[in-house]
Amino acid sequence: MTYLFNDLEQKVVNYGYQKLPALLNDNNLDNLFIGPNNLLKKDRIEKVNVYSKPIYSVADLNCLSSQEKNPNAPIQILVGDSPGSNIVPISNHLICFLKLGKALTSHHNVVHGGAIATIMDEFLVKVALPFTTNHFAVTANLNIKYMKPLKFEEEDSSLDVILECFIVGRKEDRKFDVCGYLKNIEGGYRYCKGELLVVVPRSHQ
Repeated sequence: MTYLFNDLEQKVVNYGYQKLPALLNDNNLDNLFIGPNNLLKKDRIEKVNVYSKPIYSVADLNCLSSQEKNPNAPIQILVGDSPGSNIVPISNHLICFLKLGKALTSHHNVVHGGAIATIMDEFLVKVALPFTTNHFAVTANLNIKYMKPLKFEEEDSSLDVILECFIVGRKEDRKFDVCGYLKNIEGGYRYCKGELLVVVPRSHQ
């Protein structure tokens, strides 16, 4: 089955996902590595749309984490309604739609692994921020397992990909283990898996 980018975005909206600002810090656009003057521009990262929905149950989190619910689908979606406001989420499910440009390639039309690492770092941190005291945290460790090259065909000017991520563990309310997958939109296969340790510095607690 062939999926269309816009159809998938509309699907997550229909299931109650909320659109978020694309960048971690919209007040520092001139200096951000992912920003209008760096990666987020024509021929690099041409488009980013980010959506999020709270995860309240361990069952839902385990289903997303295992990616076994429907391995052939490009995204997994939380379909249940959110419980009452007195129940605190255990994570968020963040889905990021990205349109990558050819200027991110290194050789043989393959997207550079460093560019992938930057994208993973930017958005895997973002999923933990709502659970921090001052909405501030930093990356302590990032591990990426590259599974399949992100490769452009000669005639393609952009490449549509999807990043899903969520918190899989937390400690002391200042350390968060975040997991994410960068995937294609047609067959659901993964380009890479990222595991990030997000830490809130003690000075920002």
